[in-house]
Amino acid sequence: MSMPRDIVFVRHGESEANIVQKPNDRVIDSVTTHSIYERPDWQNRLSLDGVAQAKQARQWIDAELGGLDNFDALYVSPFYRTRETAGYLGGNELSGWTIDDRIVERSWGVYGKVPKAEQRAQFPLTEAEKRRNPWFIRLDGGESMPDVYGRFRDFQSTLHREQADKRVFVVTHGDFINAARYGIERMTPEEWELLDSNPKYTIRNCTLLHYTRVNPDDSNDVRDKIHWKRHIYPDAVEQSPEGGAWVELDERRRYSGAELLLQAEQSKRLLN
Repeated sequence: MSMPRDIVFVRHGESEANIVQKPNDRVIDSVTTHSIYERPDWQNRLSLDGVAQAKQARQWIDAELGGLDNFDALYVSPFYRTRETAGYLGGNELSGWTIDDRIVERSWGVYGKVPKAEQRAQFPLTEAEKRRNPWFIRLDGGESMPDVYGRFRDFQSTLHREQADKRVFVVTHGDFINAARYGIERMTPEEWELLDSNPKYTIRNCTLLHYTRVNPDDSNDVRDKIHWKRHIYPDAVEQSPEGGAWVELDERRRYSGAELLLQAEQSKRLLN
C-alpha cells in the first residue's frame, strides 16, 4: 500500500473567533465578544469575510485542480467553520464528504478561552513556555503539537489503507496542517519551530497545502512517497511562498553519530 497520489489540505476561512482573538480594526461590542468566547469552539461560524474567502478559494480549486468532484475522497473536520468552508468549496450539489474527528483543531483548553491580550496575565507560565518551546508545550487543559501529530499519524494510516493512489482533499485547521507538514516534510522539532516563526510560511485562512507523488513536470514520473509540495494563498497567489510554485521535498534523512552530536550542540550545556 502507498500514500495517495495527491493530498490537499485546506484551512477553513476566517471565523468569528479569529476576529475577536486578534487585535484588528474591527470594533466588536463586548457582549458579542463574550458570547463568542463562551460558545464551544467547535460551534464557531465563519465570518462574512471567511465566507468570501471560501468562495474565492473555490474559484482557484475549480481552475487549477479541476474542482472537488475530481477527487476520490473528501474529508472535513466536524467543526462548523470547516463544514461551512467545505460546503462553499464544493458547492451545494457535491456529496461524499466524510466528517472525521481526528482532523479537528488543536484543543487550546482553558488557555484558549481568554483573549490573547489576557493570556499572559492569566497563564504566565504557559505563555512563557509557549514562546520558548512552541512544539512541545501542552496548553492548559489542551493539547501539545505532538498530540496533534499523533492524530495526524493515525489519519495518515487510514489514507495508506483506504486511499492508496487516490486524490484526497482535507478541510481542516491551521495547527492540524502544521502537524501534517511536520511529518510529511520530515522535520525535526527545531526545523518546525523555525518554519513556524517565519511569517512567510503562515497557514492563513483558506491556505492550501498540496502534496503529491506525481512529478509536476512529468505525469509518468510517480514516486513511491510524497515528493513535491506547493503552498497557495488563493486570494493572493503572488504572495504565496515561492509564488505558489512546486518545491521538491528532501528525502528522509538518516544521521551519523557525529551529526546527532552536532545537533545537540545547538543547546548550550549549562553544567560544567
